[in-house]
Amino acid sequence: MTQKELIEEFPPQHSIPERVLLLNPRLFRRLKGKSVSGCRIFLLVLHGTMGIRIGNGPALDIGQGQLLDLLVWEPVEFREMSEDIAAWALLPNYEFTNESLKDMKPANSESFKNRRSIPRLLLNEKEMLGLEAQFRMLHTTLSDMGHYYRADLCQSYFRCIMLEIGNLVLRKGQAKDGGGVVSRQDKIIMGFLRLVWKHYKDEHNIEFYAERLCVSGKHLSRVVRDKLAKTPYAVIRDELIQQACFLLRDTTMPIQDISSELNFGEMSAFCKFFKKNAGMSPSAFRKSGRQ
Repeated sequence: MTQKELIEEFPPQHSIPERVLLLNPRLFRRLKGKSVSGCRIFLLVLHGTMGIRIGNGPALDIGQGQLLDLLVWEPVEFREMSEDIAAWALLPNYEFTNESLKDMKPANSESFKNRRSIPRLLLNEKEMLGLEAQFRMLHTTLSDMGHYYRADLCQSYFRCIMLEIGNLVLRKGQAKDGGGVVSRQDKIIMGFLRLVWKHYKDEHNIEFYAERLCVSGKHLSRVVRDKLAKTPYAVIRDELIQQACFLLRDTTMPIQDISSELNFGEMSAFCKFFKKNAGMSPSAFRKSGRQ
């Protein structure tokens, strides 16, 4: 099911329609047996154990103190849960994420979804309680249906959650490397991702990013491959595809205008790019989304 369909199954004080859904530990068990797709999913497990399956992959066992950031195209299936399960689930869609972060996504978040490993982080009790406090603030704001600035505050608290997660990722990465100084490669990755999130619509050429970072295109490609297990172009491509999917699914903007918005010289080039990476034409994708 989609995020929109899932939102309709829960009381309105837990969501902003077509934007974000937050399930507290009391409601979390209602995810059991459901398969969710089309949005990002954050899971913070406070107690107990559970299982999930991403697409056709193997079942994953998740336990206490684990944080997962699932940014995947495949459906996420929620399977068995222990009797004492207590967890938070935060499900923002692309539009809410983009609006909340306003071209300032935490630069380390890409390392958290490195495809070479399961995207999970093990937290100690202090870290877990600190992050849960951020979830509670978002929950309190969502619950206040009469607050005039409810949507704006929710975006601010989501931003706080992302920054807190980014802080945890950086700290744990530094501890794993045996030091507290960010390496030159990490600085290149952070700078590259900041630039991509700001310029991906207008700049599709890797040399643009390499020049801004004062490195060669070959060196940038090598660092991105080592750190993210993908090419710089793949990072840019993923941002373009996400934005294209959002515009096709959630707006009535003509495909020609979407092509121009994403800085493709010809609509035919955009259609070819989209079909190659999404497996269907833009018009077919839009039609399937409406159905």
